[in-house]
Amino acid sequence: MIQYTTHNFNRPIAWNIKREPIYRILDDVKWMDNFFETGELMLSCFQNFKNYKDEMQGDSEEGHGVLGNTDDKGNVSAYIYDSGSNAFVMSTTAILSEEVIKDFKGKCAIKINHPTYFALEVAKKLPFISSGLEGHCDYIDSRVYFLDSENENKQSFEKLDFNNDINSIELFKEMTNGRELFIKDSKYIHQNEYRLIWFSIKDVSASAFIKCPEAIAFCEPIIF
Repeated sequence: MIQYTTHNFNRPIAWNIKREPIYRILDDVKWMDNFFETGELMLSCFQNFKNYKDEMQGDSEEGHGVLGNTDDKGNVSAYIYDSGSNAFVMSTTAILSEEVIKDFKGKCAIKINHPTYFALEVAKKLPFISSGLEGHCDYIDSRVYFLDSENENKQSFEKLDFNNDINSIELFKEMTNGRELFIKDSKYIHQNEYRLIWFSIKDVSASAFIKCPEAIAFCEPIIF
């Protein structure tokens, strides 16, 4: 199960996390120059990932989740659902390697020294943003997530009559903590992808072009 860190202290406590940079690889230096001159960025979405013809950059299964359960009698049930339809996404890598640079035909990269501060500034420029996530992708061979016997949602899952509606989908996402948004096929493990995800209260079906000069302060350019 994915674990997220939240802060809920009754008194101020200074707590720091040692952050490592992430890298947004670009196939043309002009895109990097545009960012450092004006703050211009393009953010993608899961629908785009599904439509990319380049296998290294796309995956028709992106955002798909499969939630499975085995009851006390041994009966197996599984539900397929879509997630991320209301999200903007930026794919980066946590480790620059010759292999990942080649995969994305990289000419340069934006080195993001503090991903969280960067993402928060970007959030201010996007429409209808309600929340966000960031983290490393999980490289696995199956998208199926089975609820184990200790999962607090297991009994509730078994009692519900699911329909393919928004309430069911939201319940699935709650049970998996957004696991499906970070799943990649294990054959891409060398890419070490780190994702920034911004959730909108509206559906997102196309890329967004924004200008966020405030984000420049957390970045530096790299030429390959």
